Amino acid sequence: MREVRIVDVPYYNFINTKVITSWREGIVLTRIEKSIVIEAPVEKVFDFVADFDNFVKTQPPEMEMTVLSRDKGPYRVGFKVKVRAKLGGQVWEVEAETTELVKNKRHVVRQKGGALKKFEGTDLFEPTEKGTKYTLVLEYELPYSLLGKVIDKLKVRKDIEKGIDYTMKKTKELIEKG
Repeated sequence: MREVRIVDVPYYNFINTKVITSWREGIVLTRIEKSIVIEAPVEKVFDFVADFDNFVKTQPPEMEMTVLSRDKGPYRVGFKVKVRAKLGGQVWEVEAETTELVKNKRHVVRQKGGALKKFEGTDLFEPTEKGTKYTLVLEYELPYSLLGKVIDKLKVRKDIEKGIDYTMKKTKELIEKG
């Protein structure tokens, strides 16, 4: 038995949001998908997003993100990072690894250790007439079974969506400024 709920909401006239929560065999996986058009070529957007230092620059201040360890250089398959961030009123530590990287098209990061049951982030890049459509897809599952579902619905998902909005707007601003 599977139930899927999809919500489409336009944000700031340039961010499009989809939230999908699926229930399957007692497992709750939240998927948030947001897109924005950045007025720059796909190569420039990809190179900016594929630089971990830029990821840190585009995070909202209230997340209080701290990089605990990281590989040197740009993202590549096998690139590892460990961060601590405040989300949903709680501090989380996540160890993540780049598992897929297709130049100017796709970048995938998966949790390899940490507090969440599952976490995967995918950056997608698509050329448009106005520049690049940049899409960020996050799929995650909180721990604590039923309590995790309640916490996600009441607080965490809202904080994640707010953080993604900030990150995408900041990414757009920094790239378009040059």
